[in-house]
Amino acid sequence: MTKTSHLLPLSLALSAALLLGACSRDAPAQAPAGKASTATAGKVAVARGIIDVEGGLIALAPPVDGSITAALVKEGATVKKGQLLLSLDGALLQQEVAMATADLALANDRLKGSQAQLRELERNATRLSTGASEGVSSNQQADAAKQQLAGVRADVDVAGAQVDMAQHKLEHARLKLQQMSLSAPEAGTVVGQVPGLGAFVQAGKPAISLLPARPLQVRAELSAAYADAVQVGMKATVVPDSDGAENTGTLPTARVVRISPVFAQARLPEDAGRGVAKVVECVLEFDGEAKARFGQHVRVEFRK
Repeated sequence: MTKTSHLLPLSLALSAALLLGACSRDAPAQAPAGKASTATAGKVAVARGIIDVEGGLIALAPPVDGSITAALVKEGATVKKGQLLLSLDGALLQQEVAMATADLALANDRLKGSQAQLRELERNATRLSTGASEGVSSNQQADAAKQQLAGVRADVDVAGAQVDMAQHKLEHARLKLQQMSLSAPEAGTVVGQVPGLGAFVQAGKPAISLLPARPLQVRAELSAAYADAVQVGMKATVVPDSDGAENTGTLPTARVVRISPVFAQARLPEDAGRGVAKVVECVLEFDGEAKARFGQHVRVEFRK
């Protein structure tokens, strides 16, 4: 009985020590939950988005039909504003420009000849008019000189009108010739395949796509549940989509600059597959330079 009474306190002490050890091991396991609640405290909405630029890709189409005689850029080329990209066959228009140039030169020569004749007749008419007033020459000669002068002045007016007409024809021919070339409307990068020599392009149909050198932005699609929770000026965290090779790194924070006032059909693949999904488009601008690619899918987390 004495041994048993001594062993009982020892057993109770060992049980208490084991219980305290178990509690100390369980306490750290609750820490991650606390951290997670802190990280998500400021999040008000989540949406899928895509990297875009203001205005999107620029589809460049020739204004006239024609065969390509020169393809001066390749896919991925960086171009400047006004840089020539494609040239079409404009042999006939070049001849038209040459003929218009020759017509203008001829009209100018005629005008110069008429103007020289006019100056000579003006001097002669002045001399005869002075002579008639002094009695040196007859009034009949002076009147004849005035009539001849009036006729030449009319010729000068006609020649001037012909010069203007020839100038307009030349400008029109040059404008038509300019339409046989395709130039970059602004700086950017050529996207997609460029048609090669001899390829036939049609008027109004895109021949080259240009990614303009504008700041990247995010075009996100808010579901109906989050449409009223997001406001202009709100900050957001943008991360590349986790599935696939697009998850390349961290992107700078962004802010909401525009929210569409209407619902639209979802266009992103994840949502468009539902068929009836309606979303509100939201545009965000990055606070810094974003190292991302046009068309890259991202996930947007809006915060207070």
